[in-house]
Amino acid sequence: MLKKKALRKIIITTFVLFIVLTICMIPSNKDKIKKEYHYINTKDVSVYLLNESDQLAKVEFKIEDKDIINVVKDIIKKLTISNDATIPNKFRQLIPKNIKLLEVLFDEGMLHLNFSKDFYNIKKDDIEKVVEAISYSLLELSSVNGVSIYVDNENISGYYSNIPEIITKEFGINKRFFIKDLSLVSKVVIYYLDNVDDNYFYVPITKYVSDDRDKIKIIIDELSSNYIYESNLISLLDKNIKLLNYEIVSDTMIIDFNNCIYLGDDKMLEEVIYSVFANYEVNKVIIKANGEEITKKTIKVIE
Repeated sequence: MLKKKALRKIIITTFVLFIVLTICMIPSNKDKIKKEYHYINTKDVSVYLLNESDQLAKVEFKIEDKDIINVVKDIIKKLTISNDATIPNKFRQLIPKNIKLLEVLFDEGMLHLNFSKDFYNIKKDDIEKVVEAISYSLLELSSVNGVSIYVDNENISGYYSNIPEIITKEFGINKRFFIKDLSLVSKVVIYYLDNVDDNYFYVPITKYVSDDRDKIKIIIDELSSNYIYESNLISLLDKNIKLLNYEIVSDTMIIDFNNCIYLGDDKMLEEVIYSVFANYEVNKVIIKANGEEITKKTIKVIE
């Protein structure tokens, strides 16, 4: 009788342990959501490198690992001075090679980067350009809403008064000032093109202007102008193009042009599209010619 009771206890205990272990091995919905949220649904990233005119230009790279923490590390590696053969000719990396990325944290759209104390050896004249390159490269990831940079766990805003604690695209990139009236200042980011060895690269210019027009009107007028103030920059937008109408519906901007828009050149269309994404809180851009849809572009998304 005692043997039967002991055997029964062993069987019951074994069965209970099996059930507990099985439950523990099944991923919860919470863990599943977290895993999906931290993976990016794209095979390329944008990194802002310095061109020969000392402007930060958008350079595309393929990626292998889609985990966002590893992607961030890869982006910082691309920005760090090295003998990387994938860096295009006539472009330069900005982060000195002795600077180490100690830690990356990602939480609810916020990236926290912790660098080694060598970060403070960057020349003060160069720090703003370095921060622009880091922040704009990382803010290209649609899940990233802000970037905080730390050195030995201390936010660099305490050391550099011109760097905010949380960096967003409001910080600007390749800043230029055309201000005639201090009471009327508008910030507009416009994407131009730079032709380097017969390859096109996008160069965003943050313009501070005395202009109260809607930003989309400023963008189109600037891109279709015969005059661009920096000699290396170009725009493929036809000078005769007219903006007929534009509206934002939910998260989509719809832009309607006349027939002067050249339909066969994606680079020209992307000048407009990238500029819209940089200035408006939208996730999709639809371009029309006389009311007929010709292209649609959606920003990179997170699964």
